[in-house]
Amino acid sequence: MVNPTWDSLDSRPLPSWYDESKFGIFCHWGAYSVPAYRSEWFWWYWKGSNPDPDVVRWMNKNYKPDYSYADFAKDFTAEMFNPKQFADIVQASGARYFVLTSKHHEGFTMWPSRTSWNWNAVDIGPKRDIVGQLKEAFKSTNVHYGLYFSQFEWFNPMFLDDGKYNTTVYTDQVSFPQMIEIVNKYKPEVIWSDGEWDRTDDYWKSKDFLAWLYNTSPVKDTVVVNDRWGAGTAGKHGGFMTFQDHYTPGKLVTRKWENCLTLDRQSWGNRRNMTSSEVLSVFEILREIATTVSCNGNVLLNVGPDMHGLIPTIFEDRLRELGLFLYTHSEALYGTKPWTYQIDTVGDTWYTSRYRNQPNDDFYNKQIEGETIIYAWILKTSVDTIVLNRVTATVQTKITVMSTNKVITPTAGKTISIASSDIPWKDLQRRDAVILKIEYAASDNHNPLDDDLTTPPPRRNLKIKKGKGHKGDYSRI
Repeated sequence: MVNPTWDSLDSRPLPSWYDESKFGIFCHWGAYSVPAYRSEWFWWYWKGSNPDPDVVRWMNKNYKPDYSYADFAKDFTAEMFNPKQFADIVQASGARYFVLTSKHHEGFTMWPSRTSWNWNAVDIGPKRDIVGQLKEAFKSTNVHYGLYFSQFEWFNPMFLDDGKYNTTVYTDQVSFPQMIEIVNKYKPEVIWSDGEWDRTDDYWKSKDFLAWLYNTSPVKDTVVVNDRWGAGTAGKHGGFMTFQDHYTPGKLVTRKWENCLTLDRQSWGNRRNMTSSEVLSVFEILREIATTVSCNGNVLLNVGPDMHGLIPTIFEDRLRELGLFLYTHSEALYGTKPWTYQIDTVGDTWYTSRYRNQPNDDFYNKQIEGETIIYAWILKTSVDTIVLNRVTATVQTKITVMSTNKVITPTAGKTISIASSDIPWKDLQRRDAVILKIEYAASDNHNPLDDDLTTPPPRRNLKIKKGKGHKGDYSRI
């Protein structure tokens, strides 16, 4: 039993399935998929407190003067939507969980919410219960089903009045009932909260909701939540930490965290003017997975379906190609833990690990000669020699080039050095990423907790543009 206090809520153990899954697919889909211009923040750019001139010009050029944002929902028909196709693509990607935007900041709900009359996917547009139909489709897969939920709505009069009069009408009548509704009706195993940043967790009734979720809800034993539950909670309170979008610390984080990023570098929602060069490559995704999982994180990779209900073909191609690699190298990913080192001293090599026999309740694996299996994710392959300075060989050390039958015996008593000519490149699925399985390496007493874990290095720039939120610049979804 947990109490509605952060000390109590934060002490609730994270269900093990989430850490073991490592990789999930995010899906931003809503009325903003109809204009499909700029990003899912289209309505705010058009009608917010500081309209974007480019978006205003685009609307004036392409739509009649009396066109409203609500009119977009009529064209959000999703006539090509096949929930089983969504589930098939997600499962083929190697993802082990899926998170759908049940409601974004526009307030349009993808289920027939009792508190969103005529502004939901059943009353208008698709006239289908998108949340429910996808839930049903994923039942036949090994993918956990989750829901994103925006706490606030840009232009909801009740939300705006609460800010003026210091009341909680919107929370009491809209956001809180909607969260209870989606949990009771769809039983999601992930609740991904967002849009909370301007008001306190007390305003959102977050602690009360989470206490109910963990104690008596139908998913109390399996559900996981993120850390966006009120101003100042990100990176501090909740289940897993997101800190900020595209968070990639590059070093071990003691608390479970998630790196959420987009296949389209420019937007989370669908864009009709997206170009192929703006879509992450499979190698870039693999690099995000390696650098994230080695540091105790999960990756949540976003796709934005179009207004017709289709995941863009280029996204599908990326996900299916990615899945071929992940399934072939699944042993190095699912159910692993960070190793005593996260990155090597040379090249671009990251480590995951597992114990051969003994259980481990810690967040990383120590290096024990006969017990620890190391997986070295080699992401710089255009070298004459692959050097692993963090791994010392013994007379028993065995190195297997994963996805092949090639076994390499290193020199005992030395750090590992492998000539490029010893790698069977022609047998590999990819030549830009290689994973080595290393068994019976020498024990090492290094403790990553002795390293500086407090100040993360600068984030790697994936060239993802920031937009402007309702109170200035944002890097939030």
